Amino acid sequence: MSAYTASILFEQIQNAGIPFGYQQANCHNIAHYISLLAESQGIILAKIWAFTPGIYTSHGSGIISFIDQNRLSPTGKIDWVYHVAPVLLVEENGLLTKMAIDPVLFPNGPVPYKIWLAKIKTRKLIYLIMDAEWYLFNTSHAQQSQLEFFDESTDEPMQPNITFPSWFANKCVTDFFKYEDDSKQNCWLEKGLAINDTASLFYENEIKPILEDPYQTALLKDYRDLVGNVLNFEAVFRDYVYNYEMNEDFYQRHLFIIEKYRSIFNMHVEKWQTKVTQLNLLQF
Repeated sequence: MSAYTASILFEQIQNAGIPFGYQQANCHNIAHYISLLAESQGIILAKIWAFTPGIYTSHGSGIISFIDQNRLSPTGKIDWVYHVAPVLLVEENGLLTKMAIDPVLFPNGPVPYKIWLAKIKTRKLIYLIMDAEWYLFNTSHAQQSQLEFFDESTDEPMQPNITFPSWFANKCVTDFFKYEDDSKQNCWLEKGLAINDTASLFYENEIKPILEDPYQTALLKDYRDLVGNVLNFEAVFRDYVYNYEMNEDFYQRHLFIIEKYRSIFNMHVEKWQTKVTQLNLLQF
């Protein structure tokens, strides 16, 4: 792909309504949707996955961390234990370069993947470049010698096709899966994008107007606890469950606003279901 074609694709991605503004989570859903969008035009992308010690080791604490410019996070920072972005091959002056597409970190266009990695600047970072069809990964604690893969035709164990370094034993290890079966049936992609859409709208309509209001500090704290922590936001609007912070008392205090944004979330889910269906129908 030429640099010019890559810039056109990047512009299409920016104009596709993808919710880049909420940076707390769902990079894997954004990356997967971008991959589907490109594939609908006959463009095959890869994905680059960056893992910090916070996810691949049982006692490492390294994370990707940066200041939350929206002042939405309760801690003032956004923390990731992994990040993923689509990758494409760009040809310029006879040279091929792997370029990352990440409007969250690089809103002006694709960048060489090594610059993308440098932006993350996490010590002991592990990264993989894989086919875009791999949607997400599972994690588990296991020794390398305990890892088993099964041949579906015989249901017999076989050796894994990836050899991990010796220091990886007894750590969190990952196995990737495609967007199919449970994830597809339960609309993980569509719900993830809808979470980001809904959180962005909540921020613009409910949080931003009270950021500087000294009389709304208690309400602002509650809203930050709800929206600034994606696990809390998903618990309330996607899963309809309580947790330590989003408890029954919190629900009762904010019943009206919760019901309002649950309706908005459901509308966004339907919107993304339609968009994903349309892209699938356009696949080459």
